[in-house]
Amino acid sequence: MRALVVTGTDTGVGKTIVTAALAARALARHERVAVLKPAQTGIAPGEPGDLAEVARLSGADDLHELARHAEPLAPATAAARADAPGLSARAVAEAARALADRDLVLIEGAGGLLVRFDEHGATLADVAKLLDAPVLYGGSVKPENAAELMARPAIDGALVGGAALDVASFVAICDAAASATAV
Repeated sequence: MRALVVTGTDTGVGKTIVTAALAARALARHERVAVLKPAQTGIAPGEPGDLAEVARLSGADDLHELARHAEPLAPATAAARADAPGLSARAVAEAARALADRDLVLIEGAGGLLVRFDEHGATLADVAKLLDAPVLYGGSVKPENAAELMARPAIDGALVGGAALDVASFVAICDAAASATAV
């Protein structure tokens, strides 16, 4: 099984579109593809969520959602407010491993890479580490988040967008990356 984690800095940065495009490409190659969405927030039960959009855009039909919460909050917070258990990184990794007979398992995050899944602080980065899966990261790398992102073993690099236009911001990001890789 090849697994790929798709994440970004926030909601609305295109994770679902990218996941659908990757699924469509793999399906066009006649690969068996599963899409796993550990936690869907901000969508009530019974309403179409990100996996419905992946299906619409790609034709994928092997879709798996582990938790859903109506409030548009981080999964751990939404679960706590709904008096529901959070998702451990181990539970998400086990769900992905249960799909091991597929050629590709795409794991689409909720919010950003470091958004908490449970009260113990489990994140999508932890899932990627457990699965030894690469992370496809989209969104804004800024001086405020560069050090924490680049310190994660599952992150191999980052695309710097608008922050590269400001010399001080770009230098701060480069310094954070250099410090993280020097460890």
